[in-house]
Amino acid sequence: MAATTAKEKERLSLEVNSTVKELLKDLERRSNATSLTEVVRRSLALLDLVLEHQESGGTIIFRHLDGTDEKLRIL
Repeated sequence: MAATTAKEKERLSLEVNSTVKELLKDLERRSNATSLTEVVRRSLALLDLVLEHQESGGTIIFRHLDGTDEKLRIL
């Protein structure tokens, strides 16, 4: 049997409500993604990056146009 590689694909089925589906479609449009799969892939990459940064002691800060800073609080 051949060894498993990172390039092998596995199909997943995701059940979401209509609000989440519309959010995914909106994110696809706003990010110019080529598919909902790409939106999910990018979202996972961003979440991984944020969590890795926080786990190493970092903080995520949003800087608003008026110059004020806001710490990310949802994760």
